[in-house]
Amino acid sequence: MIAATAIIGSATVAAQAATAYTPTGSTVTFAKTAGLSNITLTEIEANQMFPCSTFSMAGSVVSSGTSRSYGANGLALPSTTTGGCTNWWSAFTVTASGSWGMTVVGDTVGTVAPSRLTNVLLTVTMPQCTFSIGGVVNGTFDTATQRFTPVSGASGLTLTNIPAPTPSRPQTLCATLDFQVTDTIAVGGSWTNTGPAVGVANP
Repeated sequence: MIAATAIIGSATVAAQAATAYTPTGSTVTFAKTAGLSNITLTEIEANQMFPCSTFSMAGSVVSSGTSRSYGANGLALPSTTTGGCTNWWSAFTVTASGSWGMTVVGDTVGTVAPSRLTNVLLTVTMPQCTFSIGGVVNGTFDTATQRFTPVSGASGLTLTNIPAPTPSRPQTLCATLDFQVTDTIAVGGSWTNTGPAVGVANP
């Protein structure tokens, strides 16, 4: 979201740490970046990967042109679409819920701003294992490419819930894979905004 302005002092030239940012734009559509096969969730402790060939987010800029503090949402992303999810044991589904958003969390360097997907909630359902993932996805947004790239390793998402087994929903595979609440999740891949460009200025 993102292009920052350095503040120039009378005697020295230095980038001043900002505490706010201003997003601009209208509608946004974040699709899996062209050339990538999947967006992949990885359960780090269990070393299990959950790739999906379709994973998109859509919404709009919140109050375009209005400054706000770092951490306040600049984008609202109420629409999330996933599909084509399969791995070595079976096909599975990834269902998004909650009011997702995106925010800037620090000063822009060049065209790149430290950013974060917020209020992320996903439920993964496969034979004999259902679990929920929640939290944030830390990363960067580049206004030049319109690309959001998650950080490597633990993203800010964790495994938040493994429902108790029932006769109609056994959780045998969750136990076999040793999934545990609070396990950390990596997010592989990136998303590119294919809608009107989003800009960000500091402050």
